[in-house]
Amino acid sequence: MRWFINYKPCLLIILIFNSVILLFILIRKSSQPFSNILTDPSGTSREKLPVSHAFINSVYYYPTSKSLGENALAFTMAIDQHSYSMKNHTFTVLGYNSTDSVESIATSQTEGISRCRYVTMMARTNTVENLEKLKIESQGVSVEVPFRIARYSAPKPVIICISPQFAAEQWQMFVMHVHAANRFGGHLHIYLTSIIESYFQLMQEYERQGYITLDYWLRMKFSNTKTPYYEPNENVEWRHQAGAQTDCLLQYKEAAEYIAFFDMDDILFPKNYPTYLEEFNSVLAANPGKNYLFYGRREHEFVKASTLTEFSFTELVQSLRSSQTVKRGKVVVRPEAYNSTWIHNSKHVSFETSVQVKSPTLVHVQLPVDKNGKRNDSRDLWKIKFGPLNETIREDDIRAIEDDINRIKNLAVISSIGPFLPSSDFYLPIVFKCYFDSFYKDTFVTKIGVRRCPNADICDLPQREDYKCIHSDAQYYSGPDMQPVTYHFTTDSFWSKDIGCYQ
Repeated sequence: MRWFINYKPCLLIILIFNSVILLFILIRKSSQPFSNILTDPSGTSREKLPVSHAFINSVYYYPTSKSLGENALAFTMAIDQHSYSMKNHTFTVLGYNSTDSVESIATSQTEGISRCRYVTMMARTNTVENLEKLKIESQGVSVEVPFRIARYSAPKPVIICISPQFAAEQWQMFVMHVHAANRFGGHLHIYLTSIIESYFQLMQEYERQGYITLDYWLRMKFSNTKTPYYEPNENVEWRHQAGAQTDCLLQYKEAAEYIAFFDMDDILFPKNYPTYLEEFNSVLAANPGKNYLFYGRREHEFVKASTLTEFSFTELVQSLRSSQTVKRGKVVVRPEAYNSTWIHNSKHVSFETSVQVKSPTLVHVQLPVDKNGKRNDSRDLWKIKFGPLNETIREDDIRAIEDDINRIKNLAVISSIGPFLPSSDFYLPIVFKCYFDSFYKDTFVTKIGVRRCPNADICDLPQREDYKCIHSDAQYYSGPDMQPVTYHFTTDSFWSKDIGCYQ
C-alpha cells in the first residue's frame, strides 16, 4: 500500500509532462506555414476555389495615349479563370496624387485558351493625373500595387519582342538574329528567365552596345496565401508567353511604330525594301483598312559554328536549307491597333484586318546542325525534309551583317567572353523532347489532341557543373485576402546566380 501511495505523484508528473510535450508539438505545428498549393497532375481540373488568385506582371501608366486616352492604366496579369469566370471581368482601381484621388472601374480582356486555369489578362482604366499611388479595391479591402510610366521613346521604330528564354544556350541563333534585326532597323526586347552565364554576359554587352534591351521574366510565386490555389507555372500556357508579349506591347505602345512578336529562332529578312519600317509601311499602304501583318514560319536548317571565333554569317547563310513546312505564324502590329496579344495573334482584333504575307516567311531555325555534321536527335521527331534555300537574303545585306559581326567580335570584352560560350547542345534536345512529348506529338503527329493545358513546367532540367545559369528573381509580395480575386506581385527584380537553369 505504501508503494502504491508513493507512485501516484509519479504518475501525475508523467501525465503533466506528456501533456506539456503534446501541447508544445501542437503549438509548433500550428505556427508552421500551411501550404495551400493544390496539385493537378492531369492538367485538366476545373475545380472552383473560394478565390481566384492573380499574379500581376506589370502595370503601366500613360499620361497620354493615342489608343487608351489620358491618364490611362494598363495591367498585365495571369489570373485563375476557373474559380471565377473572367469573361468581362471588372475591378475597382483607386488612383492618388498629392492632392486628389479618383476611383474608376477597370475593364478587361483575356488572351489564351480555356483549358488552362491561368489565363493572360489585360485590364485598362483611366485615373487621376500625375499618378503617385495606385490601389486595387474589392469589398472594402485594398492592396497597393507598383506601376511604371510607359515608354515614350524607343531605340528603333520597330521593336521585336522575343518570347521568354529559359535554360538558354543557343547563342548562335541570337548572334544571327540580333545582327539581322539591327541591319533592318529592328531592336530586340528579350525576356529572360534563365540563361547560361557566359551567354548572358554576351547579351549584356550587346545591350551596352545598344542592340537589345534585356528584361526579366519571373517565375510566378504567391508568397503568402490564406486560400488554396493551383500552382500557376504548371497551369498556364507555355510559361505565360502571352503575358510577356502583352507586357512588351504595353511598354512600347506609345513609342514604337511597329511591334513584332517573335521567338529567338524566328528571323525575318525583308524582301522588297532595305528596312523593316519601309517594308511594313509598303504592305499596309497596299492594303487599306488593315493594321497588322501575319508572317508564316518556314522550317529551316543551318550549320552552326561551335565557337564565336568560327562564327561566319556568310557561311551560315550558305548552309541554310528550306523546307516546304510552313507553321502557324507570328504577327507584326501597329501598336495602337492592339491592346493585348496571344502567342500568335490577338483574339480581340479581327483576323480580317490582317495582311497574310505569303513571301517572305519567317526563317525558323529551331534545330541547327553542328559543323562536324552531327544532327540533333530531336530533329528526327519532326520528319521534315529540307532542300535549297527559297528565301531572299540580299548579298549587300550579308556583307553588311558580316562586317557588323566582325566589329563586335573584335571588341576586347567580346573576345574575352567567346571562349566560355557553350560549344555543343545540352538543354536544347532535353527541352525539345519534353515539349514534343507533352504537346506537339499528339497535336501534330498522332493528331489525337491534347486535353491538358499546353505546358512543360514539369520538364526535368539537370543542372551542370561546367555551365552555370543566371536566373531572374525579385522580391515577391501577396496582398491581403480579397474576394473574388487576391493579387500577388513583385518589386526590385534582379539577376541571381543562386537558382539554376530552370523555367
